[in-house]
Amino acid sequence: MRKQGLSALFLFLSVMIYSQEDPYLEGRACMSEERYDLALSYLNEALRQNPGETEIFYQLGLCQFALKNYPAAKESFYEVEKRRKAMGSFYLAKCEVKLTHPELALNYLKTHLSSRYKKPESEILLDEDLSTLESMPGWKQLWEEKRWYSSGDKEFQEAMFLKDKGDYLEAINMLNKLEKQGYKRTIVLTEKAAIYDELGNEKAAFSALKSAVKSDVRNLDATQQLAQFQIDDGDADEAVTSLNRVIRQDPARFDAYLQRAEALSMAGDLAGAMEDMNLYLKYFPSNDEAIYRKGMIQYSNDRYLDAIQSFNAALELEQGKAEYYFARGKTYASTGTTRYADKDMSMALDLDPFNGEIWYEKGLVSEKLGDVTAACHCFDKAYQYGIFKARDLLDTYCK
Repeated sequence: MRKQGLSALFLFLSVMIYSQEDPYLEGRACMSEERYDLALSYLNEALRQNPGETEIFYQLGLCQFALKNYPAAKESFYEVEKRRKAMGSFYLAKCEVKLTHPELALNYLKTHLSSRYKKPESEILLDEDLSTLESMPGWKQLWEEKRWYSSGDKEFQEAMFLKDKGDYLEAINMLNKLEKQGYKRTIVLTEKAAIYDELGNEKAAFSALKSAVKSDVRNLDATQQLAQFQIDDGDADEAVTSLNRVIRQDPARFDAYLQRAEALSMAGDLAGAMEDMNLYLKYFPSNDEAIYRKGMIQYSNDRYLDAIQSFNAALELEQGKAEYYFARGKTYASTGTTRYADKDMSMALDLDPFNGEIWYEKGLVSEKLGDVTAACHCFDKAYQYGIFKARDLLDTYCK
């Protein structure tokens, strides 16, 4: 008990010492990394600052359930249920199964099936906890009591099955039919967009996502996906508007901060982009990919020394990614530090020897160093691997 007390004290002190402005976001960040003990400490602090907040109770319940502390999880989900009917019912059913109260579990499952939070039928039937209720007399009675899932629900699940199998055309046909019937339009359109994207039809995917968001602005998945299309299309201002909406409604969608940083950078707002990147890295300081993305934003805004620092930090965490060496090499080349650039290009090619773009850039560096033979070799490799503009340089330097 003394050891447990010291452990709890350590976690609490960790929160007090290292907590940033928002303990809720700290908790959610820890949850995403499955550090549930520490997440509990942050979320309890968040609850202290925001007493009675439903979403905090829900996240506390998820943490406690993951830690197999089922009585505490039940208590948290019950608080959710008191504040928002049926929101906690699914996990309350699972908690009651774990606590060997099958009758109560069936009651909560009935509440869940009657609610707008209802999960797909297959998810319930395959749940490892709820499936243990199948031997109970009340299980059959519950499913025979009424038709919990409509024909539209079943057709949508069939469409999702076809999508997962890769039968995209048949899935699209079923989704088109559901859309005409008016079934959950925003969800249907989002799934259509995903299929169109898989098929390479970006225009249709973009159109479907716009319609999905227009149908329901609370569809954050569609809004966030739409923002990525807007970024890829160079429409930075629209992307920022979309991502502002996402983050305002769900501040714990951490990847949205990375997207918005890219969009802000495109829009010329480097300070705003860095603010988003630093906020993300505050919660995920060891995420080498995010540090690399920060460096790329700095590089694209001609902040070369800052970019080199970011690429150095990313490489300290991960030395097996060619793009990190390549990015630092291009940055060194932009500062005129050509020998460092050449070394980084060589490291990148060791990791990714068939990358024509790296061969092309290394050729440019070799030419600056006066090594025409090496430059010609690099341009020839670049051309072999699909960088056709290298042909002109071969003709210029390598006749």
